[in-house]
Amino acid sequence: MKLENKVAIITGSTKGIGYAIADLYLKEGAKVVITGLKDEVPEALKLLEKSYNNENIIGIELDVTNTESIKNVVEKTIEKFGRIDILVNNAGITASKPLIQTTDEEMERMFQVNTFGVFKFIREVAPYMIEQKSGSIINTSSMVANYGGIMQTPYASSKFAVNGITKSCAKELGRHNIRVNAVAPGAVMTDMTKNTTDENTRGMLSQLTPLGRIANPSELAGAYLYLGSDDSTFTNGTIIQVDGGIVI
Repeated sequence: MKLENKVAIITGSTKGIGYAIADLYLKEGAKVVITGLKDEVPEALKLLEKSYNNENIIGIELDVTNTESIKNVVEKTIEKFGRIDILVNNAGITASKPLIQTTDEEMERMFQVNTFGVFKFIREVAPYMIEQKSGSIINTSSMVANYGGIMQTPYASSKFAVNGITKSCAKELGRHNIRVNAVAPGAVMTDMTKNTTDENTRGMLSQLTPLGRIANPSELAGAYLYLGSDDSTFTNGTIIQVDGGIVI
């Protein structure tokens, strides 16, 4: 098993890509901390415990915009498992709205969740990884961080910033044997995608993808497995595109 006895925190892991990552990590022997909204954590935990040893899983409520909430997750992970080997910063939000109709509050909210949450979690986890002289941090970027997106200025900007955090932290933390990378998904059939796109948009995205379809969340998880495992010990500061070769 590629992640045997490794301890992983996965943000936004009660559904979608995050849940798929948690499922695969557990299958590969990791001890996993799933996090999400208060009313979503128990259900996700219950589902995972049907297939895996519940001693290897804990679920904790998380608000990535709240520093104390982040610290609570980190502290409870250390209390339960004694270390943190992998941090997956997957929690995020999206929106599709014309630039001139976007409010200050909407722009700020996007950055609070998608960008500041990533920064804060890395800041809180890094001291433990520095002390143990190892760690892998994996951020969820997006295809729009390469291409931009019409009516997606806040979202695309926040993900461009995630790429900047990824590359900067990779340079700063590499000397401590801590790798920082990101995965940039293309169109993936998650609840967030269903709630923010219509059938026409999803059809267009399928047509723009040479594979001719939108991905399932499980098809993204393998990239996170690679980056969390010892297969990627010389991969650092990299943004892995998992977008089906989309042409935009």
